[in-house]
Amino acid sequence: MPNIGSARSFRALGCLAAFACLPGRLLAQGETTSAIVGAVADPSGGAVVAAKVTITSSDTGSKRSIPTDEAGRFSFPQLKPGPYTVKVEAAGFETQASGSILAALGQKQSVNFTLKLAAALGEVTVSGKAPLVNPENPNTATTLNAPALESLPNPGGDTTYPLQFAPGALMNTAGSGNDFVGGTNGYGNVQFNGLPSLSNGYIVDGLETNDPLTNLNSGLSTNLVLGLNSIAEVTVNTLSYTVDQGRYGASQVNYVTKSGTNQFHGNLYELWNGSRLNAANFFTNSTPGNQKPRSTVNHFGGSLGGPILHDKLFFFFDSEWVRIALPIVSTVTVPTPAFQRHALQQLPLGGKDSVTGSDYLASPQLIPFYEKMFRLYQNTAGTPLSILGCPFDSNGRQAQGAPPNGDGCANRRTISRSSADREQVQTGRVDFNRDEKNTAWYRFQYDDGLQAAYTDPINPLFNAISPQPLYSFAAGYTHVFSPKLVNYFNPAFSWYESLFGPADFPKTLAAFPIVLEGYGANAPFTTLGGLDDTWVQGRRAARIFLNDNLAWTAGAHELRFGTNTRIFRLNDYNFGQGIVPLVTYTTLPQFIYGVASTATKTFPLANSQPYNFLNLDLYAQDTWKVTPRLTWTLGIRAAHNSSPGNPHNAIARLSGSFASISHEVNQPLKAVLRSGLANIYDSAPLAILQPRTALAWQIAPRTVLRSGFGLFSDILPGSVVDLVGVNPPYSQTFRGGLLGTVGGAAIAPNVPGSAIDATVAANQIFRTGFAAGQLSCASPLASPGACLQPAAITAVPDGKLHAPYFIQWSFALERGVGDNFNLRAQYVGTRAVNQPYTTQVNGYQTACQGCFAPFPYGEPADARFAAATQLNTGANSHYHALQTTAEKRLGHGLQAQVNYTWSRCIDTVSNGGFLPFSAGAILSPLPGDLQRERGPCDYDVRHNITASYAYELPVKLRGRLGLALNGWQISGSVFRRSGLPFSVFSAPYSANGNGIVNGGGPQFASVVAGVPQYAHDSIPGVTQPGTIQWLNPDAVISTVDPSTGACLGGDNPGNCRFGNLGRNALRGPAFTWGDLYLTKWFRLSDQIKLRLDGQFFNLLNHPNFGLPVVGYAGVPGKSSTQTGFGALTYTVSPPTGLLGVGLGGDSAPRMIALQARLEF
Repeated sequence: MPNIGSARSFRALGCLAAFACLPGRLLAQGETTSAIVGAVADPSGGAVVAAKVTITSSDTGSKRSIPTDEAGRFSFPQLKPGPYTVKVEAAGFETQASGSILAALGQKQSVNFTLKLAAALGEVTVSGKAPLVNPENPNTATTLNAPALESLPNPGGDTTYPLQFAPGALMNTAGSGNDFVGGTNGYGNVQFNGLPSLSNGYIVDGLETNDPLTNLNSGLSTNLVLGLNSIAEVTVNTLSYTVDQGRYGASQVNYVTKSGTNQFHGNLYELWNGSRLNAANFFTNSTPGNQKPRSTVNHFGGSLGGPILHDKLFFFFDSEWVRIALPIVSTVTVPTPAFQRHALQQLPLGGKDSVTGSDYLASPQLIPFYEKMFRLYQNTAGTPLSILGCPFDSNGRQAQGAPPNGDGCANRRTISRSSADREQVQTGRVDFNRDEKNTAWYRFQYDDGLQAAYTDPINPLFNAISPQPLYSFAAGYTHVFSPKLVNYFNPAFSWYESLFGPADFPKTLAAFPIVLEGYGANAPFTTLGGLDDTWVQGRRAARIFLNDNLAWTAGAHELRFGTNTRIFRLNDYNFGQGIVPLVTYTTLPQFIYGVASTATKTFPLANSQPYNFLNLDLYAQDTWKVTPRLTWTLGIRAAHNSSPGNPHNAIARLSGSFASISHEVNQPLKAVLRSGLANIYDSAPLAILQPRTALAWQIAPRTVLRSGFGLFSDILPGSVVDLVGVNPPYSQTFRGGLLGTVGGAAIAPNVPGSAIDATVAANQIFRTGFAAGQLSCASPLASPGACLQPAAITAVPDGKLHAPYFIQWSFALERGVGDNFNLRAQYVGTRAVNQPYTTQVNGYQTACQGCFAPFPYGEPADARFAAATQLNTGANSHYHALQTTAEKRLGHGLQAQVNYTWSRCIDTVSNGGFLPFSAGAILSPLPGDLQRERGPCDYDVRHNITASYAYELPVKLRGRLGLALNGWQISGSVFRRSGLPFSVFSAPYSANGNGIVNGGGPQFASVVAGVPQYAHDSIPGVTQPGTIQWLNPDAVISTVDPSTGACLGGDNPGNCRFGNLGRNALRGPAFTWGDLYLTKWFRLSDQIKLRLDGQFFNLLNHPNFGLPVVGYAGVPGKSSTQTGFGALTYTVSPPTGLLGVGLGGDSAPRMIALQARLEF
């Protein structure tokens, strides 16, 4: 910690250190270490050989000494990040010492000395101000230290938010750190250089903190990544040509926690936000009758660090707590008491569906089930709602029309329920300086909380929670074998649990054993049973990390050898999804007579499955100082990523890709589906070689030219096991009901004619029949009572893992102007290769012969299977960008940094192929038609600006006036980007019950030539109240008429074909965001200060609109098919916020938080 008693340090805490950003110029030094290098010369410029160079930690007093080599060079690798002083002693010369030199995390700081001839005893102190232009290496790295992190606006105090200020960063304004949250959210908080947002590695003290199932930044109960108050430094590495950075190909973000020093230091803080301080959402204000929801945030904690033994043993402890209270507001539709009585009367009678004309049998066996179900509705009051098929009105009279459209069956109302989320993080660290050759540290962290994962609008019995504990341990040990040989060993371990479900699931299922969901406009009631068909889901994950880095200095060469090893055990609970049956109905009479349109149930071998992963990386590198002005780095990294293994041998897969197997229906399923396997893939590459090279050339004292080229491997998310691991015979899903394949019609289980019981019977037949080699029901030779119903399958290409990787290259010019200003411009190119994607390869269509190519007509390619998902590799991307950075170091109270990026990104599938970056993203192309998806990346943004600044008001007064006017500071950030791309689709074919079966892929609309694509004025019959028009509905036309479900112009191959608009052909609104901290410091004593903040997020309350709600294109001139098309209906914000992530809060309008912070 700096000396907070000095005026200079007081300013530093508020401004100088607050934006200690070091963009793009330094050599990575491992995940938790740093380095100081330099040279010693005499007055003539000649090298001073065997001079004694000693560095001393300003925090802990630890020392290391080495002699200079024959060229006067010295190097101190594997240092703990922090401030140091450097002293040089040589016979015949004056002793010189630097001022404080900051060894930043993961970077190499250069300090050179020119000694004077000895004239008198004493020591000369030279300036310790590091140059803004450092000629060591071309890596792009941005570092922020603890005071910077405290002063930089950060909604939610999330540790991933500082990444937004790195060059090449693009904020995901549709992002969510929670893999459970869906809706309009995308995945990944930030994206770099045209590469997936799931390819950023988050490393804290050498411990990888990514969610292993999704590769996302991993937030727990609040979905925020907490612990910011415990972080000493963060370094964002992109274009990292040094090979000690890896595993995730887009960026590696290294964090190091604070530690104790020889002085006691710490802080106490509390932040509060209430809805009274927040503006209303744009659409709340624009819709009459809407009210701003209430919310409360309390974020508080503190830290303490200091010595246990002076210069030897130190401790640090940090505690952080967050409590978020939110209202969950929703609209529900419930059956009226009169309708409940009517349904109970009709069940034993049976009758005709007034909407479809179908006849339904009497079902008196369902009366007890319905009586129990209706008791779950705690409040049936509301506004009467007209429903097609309702036979009476709210006044009790018979409804008119054929079919009747009465308003006596359903009431609709808006309700508000409370939701409370909490999380705590406890961090402890001990540092031990044994001697000059041995230092060590140990860090333990505990994170726990409770997330209100789902709040049901009907009955709290269906609420779901998620307790999410995490335990982690990390350690570091540095051993100096000799002045030229230093080793750093960094082991780590973590275990965490993230399971979602009701607090007492057996009690919930005893009350209601299914999920009953209306499907379509004529099935109005809000889903009963909540999300029980998805519970229990989540994972338990244990990971061991073994990192070792050996630095060997040999003259002008600095050699590095090391390993990063991850051993990962995943207990995946997603296999339990679907065990609770999901029953649907499509008309109100189906509900009345207890008829299931579909009843879907999954039968896994077990609710969870364990999987083992191994990631072993080895690397070697030489950094060669070719001349004092030219540095060449050359290295290679080899990565082995194992095929995920199941210790129970509960994996089944096809003998090859789907296209390569025999599709003979008279062949038993067992003949083509291999079971009892231990691995997801047959084999994995022994090593993925990643050569990298880079040059840094100081062409003038303040000008450096840099270039680099490298290959970067990437890893598949652990969720790949969810695709292949659910193959039969270890997991089957069957569908009963009117539209199912296994029979049954009654919605309840354990009653005669049950659609659910039909799925149970089908599963029993399948399990027995598969083992016995029975034929599929599609075979004419099959026994009707013992044949196997079609089952869904996921195939992998040739059974082998084809590793994805990235190619990155850059060329940069950096120029220092004076001592405090720096300009950098660089060209960046990236290419993603072997990116995964999926296709639905067993689909077919029933519209007409030759329609909707490439889907065949009438029957699938293999009738033994239902949907068949083919996991492929082969998608790719290309990215080119001009990135510029202007940085002003502290001077006259001002510090600032501005990044601007012009870029273009083209790909076939974005964001790694597993999780979308934004709403409406296409991850599954049409079969065999990947190149048709070639278009702008989901994150193709032409212009992107990020800026941060801090300014200390230059007021220095005494007395009471000084107390009021001194110590004011403003700091802020600005984000501005152009719009994201999106696609528009045709309506799906649905005439006469036909369409595309077991298939998927984008069905684009077509362009109407000569019509403007955008229209921002309201359009009668299209634009709905409270929305803003963005697209011109007449500029696109659907292949299918939404009003009939048939192809426009008739069903024939000429009309029934996918449109020509193309992927991501249109653009959404731009995004503009600005935050401001207004800070006042009070000095309470020489060692204690009080900081008061007013924190303003979205300072100007600028509405930022999300991508338009497209739905499907309609028919120009037919407004009834275009209702609501292309409208802006919601606002977006940064991916983190005061109200957490994905918890139901709205962080888009202006929010004001108040913080008090005591520092000592």
